[in-house]
Amino acid sequence: MRAAKRVIRLIFIVLPLCSLLAETRAQTTDAWERSGLAAQATLERELMVPMRDGVRLSTAVIRPKGSSGPLPTILIRTAYDKDQEFEDEQLKDLLGRGYAFVIQNERGMGWSEGKHQYLAGARNDGYDTLSWIAAQPWSNGKVGTIGCSSSAEHELALAAMNHPAHKAMIAMGPGQAIGELPGWRTMGGFYKGGVPAIENAHWYIAYGEPYRPQLSRDLSPDERARVADMFSPWAVWEVNLNKELPRWRQGFGGLLSQSEQELPSQDILRRIGVPEGDFDTFIKLSPTDPKWREYDYIREGDHPRVPALYVDAWYDEVGAGTVKLFEYLQHTPNQFLIVAPTGHCGMLQATENTVVGERLMGDARYDYTTLIEKWFDHWLKDDPNDVLNRPKIQMFLMGANAWKTYSAWPVPEAKPLRLFLHSEGRANSLLGNGRLSRSQPARESPDTFVSDPMHPVPSLGGGDAPNNLQNQTGVEMRDDVLVYSTEVLTEGIALTGEVQVVVYVSSTAPDADLSIKLVDVYPDGKAYNVSDTMLRLRYRDGFAKPTLMQPGQIYRAELSGMLTSNYFPPGHRIRIHLAGSNFPLYERNLQTGGRNYDETQARVATIQIHHSAGQLSFIELPVVPR
Repeated sequence: MRAAKRVIRLIFIVLPLCSLLAETRAQTTDAWERSGLAAQATLERELMVPMRDGVRLSTAVIRPKGSSGPLPTILIRTAYDKDQEFEDEQLKDLLGRGYAFVIQNERGMGWSEGKHQYLAGARNDGYDTLSWIAAQPWSNGKVGTIGCSSSAEHELALAAMNHPAHKAMIAMGPGQAIGELPGWRTMGGFYKGGVPAIENAHWYIAYGEPYRPQLSRDLSPDERARVADMFSPWAVWEVNLNKELPRWRQGFGGLLSQSEQELPSQDILRRIGVPEGDFDTFIKLSPTDPKWREYDYIREGDHPRVPALYVDAWYDEVGAGTVKLFEYLQHTPNQFLIVAPTGHCGMLQATENTVVGERLMGDARYDYTTLIEKWFDHWLKDDPNDVLNRPKIQMFLMGANAWKTYSAWPVPEAKPLRLFLHSEGRANSLLGNGRLSRSQPARESPDTFVSDPMHPVPSLGGGDAPNNLQNQTGVEMRDDVLVYSTEVLTEGIALTGEVQVVVYVSSTAPDADLSIKLVDVYPDGKAYNVSDTMLRLRYRDGFAKPTLMQPGQIYRAELSGMLTSNYFPPGHRIRIHLAGSNFPLYERNLQTGGRNYDETQARVATIQIHHSAGQLSFIELPVVPR
């Protein structure tokens, strides 16, 4: 899922040595020189900060030149090449305002010691690092944390530790670190409705291996930095883009795409030679498996009190999790939420003409720079500025293309609007007769489609790729996609909140998946995906009670997890798609009732969606008065 986070690294032992030595030395040392920081700051590199179990983490410290007295400090913990942070414009700005920076590779990443697993040491390692910073003579004992994506994810569980030095945090796009919360169990976005999001494989092929080369402990700090310059493999991807790469490191090309099409799903990465890692474990776990507790997700029962700015985006695949985390924490003092209309970590690149995928969002800019300055000045420098004089929630209303403010989540002003599913028994494809209406059906024939796992409905939009917002008309022409639309709207409808769906479903197979998309249909017929979710029907009674279906029996199923803020203007239509798959973003259900992840044989299922008196299938929209 994190394919858009950073470009993939290379392992140096498989590259021609002469090329590697020259290119990694230039790439690593040039990062500091290109940053232009040498004139204003000092850099200490490859400091090895000890953790409570003796493992040492590779750390850089940057301080303003000529600074006097203890400094407020900002900590960034990252899975990626920490030298890339030197070129961040916000870092340069904050250094000029008198902040020190500590940038650290998490356990098992970069030249940090130890075995890596997802969110490795987010709690204890983060806590020990804060203690180390607070004890330094150049520190004033006040530390803030900041990051987007992986570095933000490490902030969440660390905040739950409530270290006395942890005075403030800014977490952008941190949804992958959210485990289970009330009404929310995605295990960091690995699931939607119990269906594994196999798009995650794109991240684990690049960053998920638990073991990597490590440097000798006998090196002096200066020699360690020199060796790191010479052999850092994660710094050479960009200069090797056009070279022949080792077979399994071509994962962003055809090999991974091909492997996703093959079975079983547990071998997606193994088939192309990737060392065993967390993905291989996760794909075999149910949403309630106790093994999830071994990973440092933030979860129900945690009570972080660190003042926090949460920043995310509607087209971040796990952005909804950030909203649910805010909902869980909103009664804790000094918690604020901002949600932009972009993709994962794209909020900082918004312009006066922001385009997401194929959809124009207008002016989605936000002055994050000033906000970050004021936030840290207030909490780390005791500056009595006006940063807390702000709405609890600021969200971009797509379609209206405007920022809106709210006092709580769910939005108190939102009123539910139920639209019931209707048809004459033929809602298949855009050419069918599926409808959405406020009126309840009386007696109507069910809609039927065939779900064939060997010919799944392809993903079109969604996920974290740059093209995550697309015109859906290609998928809408498939006979195994049920399409339900309102009449053309005569009045605009603004919805902000969580969309709920209830369907009555039967199947000839003991298990199946339901995929649903909420779609905004423009007057010219273009239909853009607004949000989507899934449900593996064995979990219709809850994740702790998986129960297979009896052929022909009708079951009530609730689908949740679609959070959005979208305005449907007059002349538009509201539409939903129902299908049996959304592949390859999500694992296809082989519909045998088995474990699925280790199976290679599929069963074709005939699925019916019932909408009649006593079996009211509907979608419920949270409508906010304009």
